[in-house]
Amino acid sequence: MDMSYRRAWDLVDETAKICGRPVVASQTGGKHGGGAKLTAFGEELIQRYRAIEKAAAKAAKAQLAALQSGTQRSDEKNPVTSNAA
Repeated sequence: MDMSYRRAWDLVDETAKICGRPVVASQTGGKHGGGAKLTAFGEELIQRYRAIEKAAAKAAKAQLAALQSGTQRSDEKNPVTSNAA
């Protein structure tokens, strides 16, 4: 992910603060080593985020296709003057 270990944990901590619930449960090292595991809420968070990504991609598909083809909507022929008062 081209991200430092520290940055990843900072983001995990920030997400937990924003949501008010732990996203990851960590275990310190020992005989079998440490690790981290998503909490049930962390799993739900990822599922909901992926659903948001899909919905956003679906909603944006026609607009992105129009941008790629270079076409404009009729109400956007001249965006500088169309919103002028």
